Amino acid sequence: MSSYQTAPYTHFHELVDTWTKYSQAIESQVKNLTERARALGTPSDTPEFRSRLDDDEQRLHTIANKTKTILKELVDEMNKIKKDLSRNDLDMITKVKGAMTNALKSYEEIITSVSKRRQQFAHSSNNTLIEFGDSHGNEDDIHQRLQLQQQMKTNNSLLIQQNEEQFFIEDQVQIVQGDVIQINHIMRDIGTITSEQSSIIAGIERNVTGATDHIIAGNQQLLGASRHQKKYRKKICCLLLIFLVIAVIVAIVIVVKLKT
Repeated sequence: MSSYQTAPYTHFHELVDTWTKYSQAIESQVKNLTERARALGTPSDTPEFRSRLDDDEQRLHTIANKTKTILKELVDEMNKIKKDLSRNDLDMITKVKGAMTNALKSYEEIITSVSKRRQQFAHSSNNTLIEFGDSHGNEDDIHQRLQLQQQMKTNNSLLIQQNEEQFFIEDQVQIVQGDVIQINHIMRDIGTITSEQSSIIAGIERNVTGATDHIIAGNQQLLGASRHQKKYRKKICCLLLIFLVIAVIVAIVIVVKLKT
């Protein structure tokens, strides 16, 4: 709210502030996810760890969804009050839009990076698979048959788990790409309104500047006329004074002559 102390704090300003908070929240979550993702491929890379990683990614997606909602509302609000938007309002929009663009870039990059690392460091459960080897050496051994069946179930379960994780990773990337595309599309609408109003305000500012220049020029002309008028009055006063002196002298001369 401190950014708008010189003007009333409206719903528009509230939406812009919320937008700013979401941009900062995305940047913060990206940093957290970046730090956590460093554990991929290390002994700490457990199913529980990957579950927490999923939660972090979901939080980012949730913030992105909230951002889309607030931006749609902001577009509607700007369309309603665009004639009342000031230069400061437009500058604030441009600043926050730039911050959100950077945040979205970081968001997309970290999700893509984490997805690649998850694929690169797939769960090493494959190493626990039982080798078939000579398992069919004695087909009459019931115990060996049961062991073979259990091994096949284990293999199938691991394959299903890996496929599910692969699908999840691909879905996450697609979700992020969708988020970025939608938010950028809405921000383009905001940019269009900002550009249009900026041109209008620039025209008004030029007119105001022109009017100010005319006023200054008019004031200068008035000042010049006032100076000329003062000089003219001064000359008139001097002439009157001279005429008065001459009149006094003439009167004195006449009086002296009359006495003589």
